[in-house]
Amino acid sequence: MRPAAYALYTAGLYLLSPALAAWYALRARKRRMGFEGMGERLGRAPELPPAGGEGRLWIHAVSMGEMGVAATLAAALRGRRPGLRIVLSTVTDTGRGAAGRIPGAEAVFYLPFDFPFAVRRALARVRPSALALIETELWPNLIRLASGAGLPVAVVNGRLSDRSFRGHARLAAFLGSPAEELSGVAAREEEDARRFRALGARRVIAAGNLKYDAPLPGEGGEGVRAHGFEGEGPVIVAGSTHSGEEAAVGRAVQRMRERHPRLGLLLAPRHLRRVDEAEAALRAEGLDPVRWSAWARGEPAPGRVLILDVMGRLAGAYEGAALAFIGGSLVPHGGQNPIEAARWGVPVVFGPHMGNFAEVAEALAREGGAVRVEGPHALETAFEGWLSDPAARARAGAAARSAVEANQGAAARTADFLLQVMEKRP
Repeated sequence: MRPAAYALYTAGLYLLSPALAAWYALRARKRRMGFEGMGERLGRAPELPPAGGEGRLWIHAVSMGEMGVAATLAAALRGRRPGLRIVLSTVTDTGRGAAGRIPGAEAVFYLPFDFPFAVRRALARVRPSALALIETELWPNLIRLASGAGLPVAVVNGRLSDRSFRGHARLAAFLGSPAEELSGVAAREEEDARRFRALGARRVIAAGNLKYDAPLPGEGGEGVRAHGFEGEGPVIVAGSTHSGEEAAVGRAVQRMRERHPRLGLLLAPRHLRRVDEAEAALRAEGLDPVRWSAWARGEPAPGRVLILDVMGRLAGAYEGAALAFIGGSLVPHGGQNPIEAARWGVPVVFGPHMGNFAEVAEALAREGGAVRVEGPHALETAFEGWLSDPAARARAGAAARSAVEANQGAAARTADFLLQVMEKRP
């Protein structure tokens, strides 16, 4: 970005700061969030000692899904450079919770607001040797001040949707882009790489999607059987659903119970604040759900419908499912991660809005491991096609797992690239 652009951007942040503070306070109250992390958001990150010879990498991941990418990358980096210190920042409470479960992290903290004083303070306290930003976290002042201090700054698992790229490109035409100051980009796909290059990024490679390399949760401990679905009868897992999707899934399940009376449903809303809404939507469709937090462990799930109202269990809950519905895809959200289900050998169904995982969705559908439906009205047909033909369902599940395995290897490529960037090697 041009110097004048940074000045305008920063001035705008300060002018909007009263409104941003009011918005944050309302958001914290609505979501019952605390203010314990406010100091960190103003730059008071943990004060760390000098990193030593192996260096310290600051990895930033905005929320829980991106923190899974950070965990996969951190494991690959530790295998190559065991002495490398890794610190993690995030924006959300769920992201921070996930970061706390990553082995070997030296420190975990909230990303500072992008005010220059907050960023400078955080950099001085954390003392990183380099900065890795997961996916699309192009914070102008963070990138400018870190690179200005001589730190390599890279984007890893970089993605730019067509819509996001168009917005960045319009601004870049007049003001330049923060991507121009990056030391490198390990993009997910060649199309993402092309878009980063168009924004002025240098040293860009297409390394693949790190989400394919995420390890499976422990087998046998968190699958559908561990959630009250013992005995006969198929189970559909509807993961990361958004408003309107619970009703569509519930309607399809209720209708199919005429042919599959033991059909079960495990549903996980994308945001826990929507659990009440999701439960009401299922009840309106004639189902009788129970929440995970209220379920008597060891007993069958009443009504064979369970709402997962805790974070961190969905990735394992797909194990043993007959099929999965991927939320955020019937509504124009961009879709959630289908790899979590496919890697268990579970065939997936998603709607028309999978822009955030377009390449993954295309690969799964091409291999026969997924079906795309055009709207809620088509869910029942898609579900029924696999529920009524176990052999076809098994073939689709095997195809889904095969598609995941065929696309693995991004963690090794990204770790090697990032270490080269850190060492400023060509």
